[in-house]
Amino acid sequence: FSNGELIESKSFKMGTVRSLDTSQNLELTWETAKEWVEKAIKKHPNCSILGSGGNINKVFKLSATKIGKPLSLDYLEQEYKKYIAHTYEQRIRILGLNPDRADVIIPALKIYIAAMKWAKSDEIIVPKIGLSDGIIKTLYAENSILN
Repeated sequence: FSNGELIESKSFKMGTVRSLDTSQNLELTWETAKEWVEKAIKKHPNCSILGSGGNINKVFKLSATKIGKPLSLDYLEQEYKKYIAHTYEQRIRILGLNPDRADVIIPALKIYIAAMKWAKSDEIIVPKIGLSDGIIKTLYAENSILN
């Protein structure tokens, strides 16, 4: 987005649940995503990375970073190393993650870290509002103006 207008958009089937499914070979998807991001960043250098969803929100909350301040790539890499050093059970018992988060947080961090590296970004902004909430808020505001 630039000045509130959509500039580039692409969706890739490489989410956290797919990453956990060992029957799926996601190498081609990862390479396609990398190529797309690298091409897009050439046209739009110095862009900001936004992270949305339960996993990045959890990482942000646990970081104790002030709302509106970004998380650094270094921080995400440290967290990734911390989580992979623990078993699923340890991530629940020692790190305090919910069972539905303890398995997906590792592939989620892997995706965010990769995207940041591909985009040559050393930070990610995590808005307090989620993607679906933001869409609903925008639609409500647009309809309120019309009524």
